[in-house]
Amino acid sequence: MNGIFLRTSAHLCVTIVVASCTTSAIAQKPLPIGSSTITIGYDTNSGPVSFTDSRNWDDAAFGAASAIPLGDAPNIRAFNAVNSFGRRTFTAQTHPEVLGPDETLVTHGFFKDVPAGASEDFFPDIAVGSDLTIRVEGMQFDRAINVDQTTFLMHALWNEQADQLDQPYFELHNQYTATDPYRDSDAFEDANVFTDILTPNTVFEAVSPQFTGEGTDTIAFEITVPYSILKNLEETGQQVPDGLPAPQGFLEPFHFHFEYVVVPEPTTLMLMSACIGIVTRRRRNE
Repeated sequence: MNGIFLRTSAHLCVTIVVASCTTSAIAQKPLPIGSSTITIGYDTNSGPVSFTDSRNWDDAAFGAASAIPLGDAPNIRAFNAVNSFGRRTFTAQTHPEVLGPDETLVTHGFFKDVPAGASEDFFPDIAVGSDLTIRVEGMQFDRAINVDQTTFLMHALWNEQADQLDQPYFELHNQYTATDPYRDSDAFEDANVFTDILTPNTVFEAVSPQFTGEGTDTIAFEITVPYSILKNLEETGQQVPDGLPAPQGFLEPFHFHFEYVVVPEPTTLMLMSACIGIVTRRRRNE
């Protein structure tokens, strides 16, 4: 009887593994489905405010043109992108290994209403010391996924407004990661995404994203950062000329985004481990 069970268990394990590998080969990158809800909240001098809207997924995002107004927000435009926008996709142009065949880059991008709102504040009447809280909820994928937090990155970008400063910024791109080390940092340095020509333009292990729902097909993302994180890392406290957006004394960027890689939840490995465990236990009991 034990021999029959052993052979049956082994056959079942092989069948499961082969089926899983076949499915993985057919459908590799996890793909988002439908839309998700984006919310940004912060404190004004009159109290807390928040703005919410739903967004579909854009697989051809190319910056501000892909962003649309976030609900009633006076100067915030937003989009969701998949495998098409971010510092990792830029790096992948010369280092394709930074995005694996079963990996999907998710990006949540925010722009001012360019060009009309370029000189206006991102967050009108924001209170001194306020945080920004960003939530993205209801992100559904075509399979169960996990987030690789070693790929999480916040990016801020300044435009030609920086040229009007007495001390213009040399580097218009700033990055903040969730971990140190950051995955593929050597490739990001080689692609001149991470630089330190004057001042390092990247701060490692500087932000703390929170994800819920990992291991299922629907996740949510939330992060709280100080508004002051939008101050360029080269800024030394110079006076900002009139007419430029600087509600708290430093020039705001006109864009920021969050990006991270999601991967299929490794059910195949768990099935293999479970099968090996069954066979091993049966052999010990023979």
